[in-house]
Amino acid sequence: MDASASPDFGEPGEVRSGDANRAVLRARHGADARDLLAAFDLESGGRGSAVIVVCGGADELKGPPLDRAVAMLGPAVASAAEVTDATVLDGGTSSGVMQITGAARAKRPAAMPVLIGVAPADLVSYPRGRDGGDGVPLDQNHSHFVLADSDKWGGETGLLMALAAARAGNGKVVVVLAGGGEVAKAEALQSVRRGWPVFAIAGTGGLADTVLELWRIHRAPQRRSAARWRPGVLKGRTPAPLSLIADADLREVVSDGDIRAVTGDEPGQFARRMAWELQDEPALKSAWRQFATYDHLARRLRKTFTGLQASILVLGVLATLLALIYDRVGGRALHWAVVVIPVLAAVLIAVAGRRAVGQRWVMLRAAAEATKAEIYQYRALAAVSTSRSAGPEHASRQQELAKNLEAIDTGLMQTQASSGPLTPYQGPLPPEMYGAGRDDDGLSPLDAERYLRIRVADQLAYYHGRVRSLDRRRNALQFLAIAAGATGAVLAAAGLEIWVGLTSGMAAAALAYLGYLQVDNTVVTYNQAAAKLAGLEREWQAHTPAQQNPAALKDLVTRGEAILTSELAGWVQQMSDTLEDLKQRQAEAASRIQPGDATKPGPMTTTADP
Repeated sequence: MDASASPDFGEPGEVRSGDANRAVLRARHGADARDLLAAFDLESGGRGSAVIVVCGGADELKGPPLDRAVAMLGPAVASAAEVTDATVLDGGTSSGVMQITGAARAKRPAAMPVLIGVAPADLVSYPRGRDGGDGVPLDQNHSHFVLADSDKWGGETGLLMALAAARAGNGKVVVVLAGGGEVAKAEALQSVRRGWPVFAIAGTGGLADTVLELWRIHRAPQRRSAARWRPGVLKGRTPAPLSLIADADLREVVSDGDIRAVTGDEPGQFARRMAWELQDEPALKSAWRQFATYDHLARRLRKTFTGLQASILVLGVLATLLALIYDRVGGRALHWAVVVIPVLAAVLIAVAGRRAVGQRWVMLRAAAEATKAEIYQYRALAAVSTSRSAGPEHASRQQELAKNLEAIDTGLMQTQASSGPLTPYQGPLPPEMYGAGRDDDGLSPLDAERYLRIRVADQLAYYHGRVRSLDRRRNALQFLAIAAGATGAVLAAAGLEIWVGLTSGMAAAALAYLGYLQVDNTVVTYNQAAAKLAGLEREWQAHTPAQQNPAALKDLVTRGEAILTSELAGWVQQMSDTLEDLKQRQAEAASRIQPGDATKPGPMTTTADP
């Protein structure tokens, strides 16, 4: 706004607009925050019930800490505000974190339509100076200002927190801390007492780094060391309990606060965490926890299963090799090696069968993907709903989601997956996803563009990546099998028939490994599903804007999830059949293993050819 158009400060309770986008209000001492919001035509609570409070350094935020704050704070706050319709509040002046937030709004005004600055009336000017004074200028990129009846910094803190609470109503509030000093500490303290989570951006210096350092020590029981305590924070320079921190306010923030460390370099990931915290979607959050638990366990079991099968095959080949060497050179050590190794392979086969690792992996993967499908259907269909906020329709959708999740859980408990530990997932939510979904908050409604980008395009990238990976593995294993067979032919021609057993064992092991991976069938299934998804995406893009209506979006989502469900069902069936066949073959092989046979030359692989 041009300086010549700047408004005068109003009398207590009076609003003066400099232009269509800015309003300044000087609050009476003890004014009700709800009345102040009403003066701006802003509701208390309601649909705009998500609130982000930004606090931290002003003029003292310089150098690398300032660069870090610029890179992380503005983009993340704007993105989180956009997807959650959040109101943003800060100190309002044209310096430090307030200037960063204002600049973010100037770049993306639609993402952050309401940015309220709260400052002491007697210390600021708008924008050049009040009555010729030299007050600190307010940032012209803010949409609203509320000026507290105070002549000292920090005198506005109570009003800032009251406005945030009033604007949120029964909604969510998060606090972002970058740098900061005494005023920021008072704001953090009040936030902690209100139970609001505080996201502290590491590397911004000041209060943010101090809180994070002490918070990490506080959370690391019995691991405190002098090197990790900052001199000057404590009464002494030696390790001490948190209760000995001299500053009582700082001690309360660290010990009682819900502190969230922001250590990464991706503002999208930071925005994702804030958006997750700001949205009131208990059923959807529960769905993500269920998915993350099943997905995490499935990954672990797949790794265990793959390791067991590879170990069994390697032991079989190794037993054959040692038996051949023993037949030539003898020796007590080799005798015991060829006796023990087949027995060890049999033990691994028994463990794999007893624990049903492969079957549990497949069932957990199926449950995880079914849960994910419910999540994306819920989010996409929420975009076409007439009611996104709390209400009967929203409650009905959450109840339907909860019912579907319970059905998935109940079905899983009737499989072998329930025979092992189902330890709840303890990591970040939503969990780390692939590609386009990395910055997705996991909760906000998905329009057609975001559904195609986050769900469809992401799944296409996964399919194509897995096909390339499986094809490389298939080529390598097939080459190994062919090379082993060719080597056996050469050895036979050279009169070294005894070593043919080793090459035969290697070829059998490679083909067996390829068989239980079901590479050929999986590649075909993935390519077919990818082709269907790509066709679905092309069909949507061919629609005219008039055709891209809510009904078409619903059809797009229903068909997209049906394609993925069909692919999953086919994969589960083929893997279940393969694993059952593998179990029987290995059980037969294990029953035939005799320690005395181990000293005889010949192939000792513990799985038959697929």
